[in-house]
Amino acid sequence: MGVVASQKGLQLIVLPRKSEAEVKKLFGEHYTVELVRDERALAGIVRKIINYFAGNKVLFKEKYDVTGATPFEIKVWDTVFGIPYGEVRSYAWVAEKVGSPKEMRAVGQALKRNRLPIIIPCHRVIRKSGDIGGFSGGIELKHKLLKLEGRIW
Repeated sequence: MGVVASQKGLQLIVLPRKSEAEVKKLFGEHYTVELVRDERALAGIVRKIINYFAGNKVLFKEKYDVTGATPFEIKVWDTVFGIPYGEVRSYAWVAEKVGSPKEMRAVGQALKRNRLPIIIPCHRVIRKSGDIGGFSGGIELKHKLLKLEGRIW
């Protein structure tokens, strides 16, 4: 996994990968400047993420920095940020909440571009039919996260 933060807040979370090289490759896709490794500065969020993956209910209240996101993406992410631990909502519900009730696909695309999975819990958004839907970290990981939170499909 990897975490990137600016002075304003969290910018990117890379979900678990098979190797450190894969994480660095993903960092390279998002950043052209050299990143400075500061494990001490990120220790708090890393500890929370580890606790979350250990099955503990964690409340993420960190500030985040989504510079470059569109206003629509920010509305979607802010809405999804409010979905409680262990609960799910549909893409249609999110679309309704952001004032675009017919834009479920646009909601899905905004969630696909979510740079802060787990913090902005896009894994808690499913299809209206109850099907699990997609996830940028893969369907297997989405299943695992929902099972971790007490939601099993």
